[in-house]
Amino acid sequence: MKKSLVTLALAAVPALVLSACNGGGSGTSAVAPLPNAPQLANHGRAHPNDNGTQDLHAGGADFPGYAYNLDSQPVGLYSQPQSPPAGGSLFYAVPTKGTIYYCITGSTYGRAEFIQNNGTATTACAALGQAATGFGGRQDPLDFVASSVGLKSSEYTTYKSNRESGSVQWGEPFEFPQIGGPIVIPFRPSDFAVSQIKLSTWTYCAIANGTVSDWNDGAITADNGGTSVTGGVSQTIKFFFRGDGGGTTYAFENHLNTVCNVSFKSPYSKPPYGGNGRSAAWAFGVGTTWAGPGSSGDPDPNFVGEQGDPGIVNAVQTTAFGTGYVTGAYVRAGTSPRLAQALLQNGTNRTGAAVFTDPTNKKQVVAALKRVTARAITYGEGSDGQPLGTSAPWCVLYVDPKNFVNPPKGAYPIVTISYLLFYGQNNGVHTADKKTLVKWLQGKAANTVTNRLEYAPMSSGIETAVLAALNGNGGSEPACLR
Repeated sequence: MKKSLVTLALAAVPALVLSACNGGGSGTSAVAPLPNAPQLANHGRAHPNDNGTQDLHAGGADFPGYAYNLDSQPVGLYSQPQSPPAGGSLFYAVPTKGTIYYCITGSTYGRAEFIQNNGTATTACAALGQAATGFGGRQDPLDFVASSVGLKSSEYTTYKSNRESGSVQWGEPFEFPQIGGPIVIPFRPSDFAVSQIKLSTWTYCAIANGTVSDWNDGAITADNGGTSVTGGVSQTIKFFFRGDGGGTTYAFENHLNTVCNVSFKSPYSKPPYGGNGRSAAWAFGVGTTWAGPGSSGDPDPNFVGEQGDPGIVNAVQTTAFGTGYVTGAYVRAGTSPRLAQALLQNGTNRTGAAVFTDPTNKKQVVAALKRVTARAITYGEGSDGQPLGTSAPWCVLYVDPKNFVNPPKGAYPIVTISYLLFYGQNNGVHTADKKTLVKWLQGKAANTVTNRLEYAPMSSGIETAVLAALNGNGGSEPACLR
């Protein structure tokens, strides 16, 4: 990230070492740990150098990255000083023997390295807000990756050819949901005449598709009780999207494709909302790369791509009247300048008035993930709706987004979950630490950390299912990590 964000506080790393790790501060993250982040002991493990083969290297999804690292990106090569996970993060607190270096690269980039050796596992990890170049790992394959989209059947075919063929035997993939949370619409309160902005479903759909392009639009004013959020002054909306591939984009587009392509009822079917050729429909489809305005297929100068969630946060912080979509935890952590998160409609009350929900309200986020339970798991399923064809389907715990894409009324409407992916046959490489990590993440200590950030743990039923798979379902099946 750029220097507009505050300096990252890493409790266990001296300032001199930080300077070396961050390469002088160019392009690295500067999102601060939250004031209430738990400063848990890490048993003396976290260190800024991979000085032993016990250390784990991983990477992938942006969405869970703040929970895993508190945005402490291990920039560079494993043989150079790298920033360890920051105090208060999950990977700082987990009682593994080695330090876990997690390079945020995006879900698509992470899955691509997981299924085949792209030569990026051991190349340098890029600074946050810059295009991914590698993971800064010690060896191929990485110890694990995170992805906010499950493996597709075509990706599994590639995996089978590259990770489980001939002399290369890394076993069947072990994939499970680990963390959930909100995707939010951020803004700088200092730009506006109000401290909080409300957006109806119609309006945020119309902002995303380019129909509503001014903060002084009548629809936004109506959402906010007739008060112009700009004080009556025209201000163009600058919308930032993920320029790289990622699960955050997939979840956001999937939600838009579900809730925007409906016949809106009054008052949203007439001015100042619909009518007169104004539509909130999402006609761009669903994918891991942004296909809406500003993409190559629909150029728009007011829609700009940025690298990763941290890149979007930085862009909103440094752009007057900017917004976009991003994981809530990054927005909440940004303090220079402070960002806010729009309240989004989900349903109406008995009088027909909009019910607005808050992504920082833990109960409303948990309610949105209410159907993400053990019953929602489809074992062995791919994210394309096709069975992967794995010989160990009990090791692939997939949850279809239909279980959270359109949450019940009163819940925060835009949420997603993120997965961890391990190689089932580790050949003795960090096997004990990986098992420790998986077990600890399903427990109360990890949930304590997660709950203090803008995330939500998986349900107890999901956690039980993960532990059962890890152990081979009581011995009835081969263990998913061995």
